[in-house]
Amino acid sequence: MSKPIPYVLEVFWFGRPSYLRWVAAVVLVMGAAVIELWPSGLTAYPFAAAPIGPGDPFEVEWRQLPAGAYVRPSLIGSVAAHALDEGEPITVSDLQSPVAVPAGWWALALEVPRRLAPGSPIQLVLAGGDDPAVPGIVVSSDEPGRFDVSGPTALIAVPPEDASRIAAAASARQVTVLIAP
Repeated sequence: MSKPIPYVLEVFWFGRPSYLRWVAAVVLVMGAAVIELWPSGLTAYPFAAAPIGPGDPFEVEWRQLPAGAYVRPSLIGSVAAHALDEGEPITVSDLQSPVAVPAGWWALALEVPRRLAPGSPIQLVLAGGDDPAVPGIVVSSDEPGRFDVSGPTALIAVPPEDASRIAAAASARQVTVLIAP
């Protein structure tokens, strides 16, 4: 007879779990979560979403920049002081309060040589008149449309005593607009 083969029951004894590895893994995951959720120090700043002309209201796109990159302007009740291209940051120096018609003055739309910034002083000279030039203030200005045959127009405020003369001369196209250099 043959000898029976003894069944040897081998038992593997596992060592103690490495608590240090568990602690290191937990610390690593917690550190990644803290870094991901930590306040980044970014603030929204205004940028021009489309080209903006002088005197136009702002069309704004907000972008995240590091806090304190520049002084963030308040756009409430402001218009552009000068032309801005699409994507330009809007700063405090780009703002202007809208120009209102002075009390008692009248405003009329006139064709001007180029687009003028609101608040620009101008002089209006009537053709064939011996009167001195009439002072005016640009309230707003618009570029001509794509198919317009005339040039840019501006809403110009004039003193009340000259308003009717200027309006009559403008209807006859006998007004010249002088712009300070």
